[in-house]
Amino acid sequence: MVWSMRFILLCLSIVRMSALDFFPEKFAIGERHTNVTLTCRTDKDNIEWKREDTVLSQSDCEKISGRDLTVIDLEEDLTGNYTCWSGTDLQDYTYLLLDKSKEATASKINCTAETFSCTEKIKCAWTSDEFTTFRLRNTRDNGDWVSQSVAGEFFFLPHSTNSYSEESERLLITGEAVSTCCYMKTDHSFFLRDIVKPAVSSISICNISNQGTDKQIIELVVTPPSTWPQPHSFFPLKHQIEYEIRHDGKLQTKDWEEGTKFQVEGSITKLRVRCRDLLLLSQWSEWTPWKNVSSRKKRVRTKGHKKEGTRKQPGNKKKNRRKNCQKKCKHLNWARL
Repeated sequence: MVWSMRFILLCLSIVRMSALDFFPEKFAIGERHTNVTLTCRTDKDNIEWKREDTVLSQSDCEKISGRDLTVIDLEEDLTGNYTCWSGTDLQDYTYLLLDKSKEATASKINCTAETFSCTEKIKCAWTSDEFTTFRLRNTRDNGDWVSQSVAGEFFFLPHSTNSYSEESERLLITGEAVSTCCYMKTDHSFFLRDIVKPAVSSISICNISNQGTDKQIIELVVTPPSTWPQPHSFFPLKHQIEYEIRHDGKLQTKDWEEGTKFQVEGSITKLRVRCRDLLLLSQWSEWTPWKNVSSRKKRVRTKGHKKEGTRKQPGNKKKNRRKNCQKKCKHLNWARL
């Protein structure tokens, strides 16, 4: 009983496809004003064709010959789900779509990669107001079709590019899109090195001297993204810092190309960092979140001030982290900006 109900629901879902939010297992495409022949996969001799719920017969639009149905002069109004029946039994189906690959104005497939390594997948985005469902595949590496992520925004495609060898063959990403009536196919070709966009670095303030003055010096350490290939000396990064001047709120930027440790001088309220590949001049990464530079002076306890129990004050954790960072950075050679 359960299996029979499931079969009935499956048949109903095949017959009634008012809006395509998935790729049909079996579909055919044809260009505008062409003829398309559909074949019913069955061993039955007497069959009946339907488009959606409408029974078809010989006409100027459809020609029936045995198990074949030929759709004449294809237009949007002749697309849809074609089914063939033997009595009340569904035998086969084909979803017919109008191929608009040559005329559609869908947006270009955009891809980025956080690293040259094949351990991380390529992230691609592709949307269009004309179509409802999309899928991509890495054709160069004969990859499988990949649907959008659960969030419905990106595609994550595996690849076989070796980060330690010269890239000689371009990647070829093939995309297919469908709507209730139409189909589109497109290709996007590129070298992996041309789409690299490093992930966000992390930034630590190790020490601040002359705090709150115009001669304030901030010592920073930037940690490369965890997805960036190693050794970092072989895959060097260029960094850029942006900071806000305390007096007028203006933003300034400076670049540096050697190492991950540096000093910046001046009365600064906050700063952030981004990076890019130094040798290939890749895209810049996204900025790190703003890091505030505290200007508050230490508070002196007045006489008679009572200490509240033995509980540690909230600021102690920050002080301990600052001390640990200072120990860590004590022997580093700093690049001054």
